[in-house]
Amino acid sequence: MSEPTVDLSAIRGDWNYHARYVTNALEQTLKRTQKLWKALKAKSTMAGEVPMDDTLMEEFVEACRQTRALTDDVVLLQETKPAKSTKSSGQGARKRKARR
Repeated sequence: MSEPTVDLSAIRGDWNYHARYVTNALEQTLKRTQKLWKALKAKSTMAGEVPMDDTLMEEFVEACRQTRALTDDVVLLQETKPAKSTKSSGQGARKRKARR
């Protein structure tokens, strides 16, 4: 599985924008997964068993799939994280003088 490297700069926004987007999407999907799991457990007729043939289970499985897809995005972001830019000390001094 040698997929080409994705250039995030070609997509709207920057790396931090995409990191925040994926973080929020992952958080919301995990919340939905937990909510669906709790609902499945509440519909349980036997201890330690959830209904397997319910539409709620289908929604739960789809939420799990979406979570998996988002974790792939996290790995992609890890691989494409830009190095921190280091500014020379002279630039900061010039900017401070220009503000005065």
